[in-house]
Amino acid sequence: MSSARHDPFRILIVDDEPAIRRFASRVLLAQGYDVQEAADGAEALALVREGRCRAHVIVSDVVMPRLSGVELLQALATSHPHVPILLMSGYAAAQLEGMGIAAPCGMLAKPFTAERLLEEVQRCLGDGDPMGIPGPTRASA
Repeated sequence: MSSARHDPFRILIVDDEPAIRRFASRVLLAQGYDVQEAADGAEALALVREGRCRAHVIVSDVVMPRLSGVELLQALATSHPHVPILLMSGYAAAQLEGMGIAAPCGMLAKPFTAERLLEEVQRCLGDGDPMGIPGPTRASA
């Protein structure tokens, strides 16, 4: 893929499964992204609201204890609407859409490859986002 960035984008990985968080973190770190992890939506929400994490993209599981990815998305929709949230799930995208779940950035089906994760994160950062969501500038970090 692309070479490491000199001024990295920050990605917050939110998943209650440590193996998935570690995998996603390793993939993104290898590409030069700055990565932070949260074990569930409640931890992620606290990190963002308290200013301890200024993510350019949040990659979150849908089903988690305490606060789901959908609840995290809803909580951040008004306070941080500029941050794209990529939801990842073992459920089919059609099932999630049927439940009224739509993300500002998109859906990543589990299990996913390193390449697929990188493609979706790059798309959320504005590289060809079909929804026209502008990627953040590195200066805004």
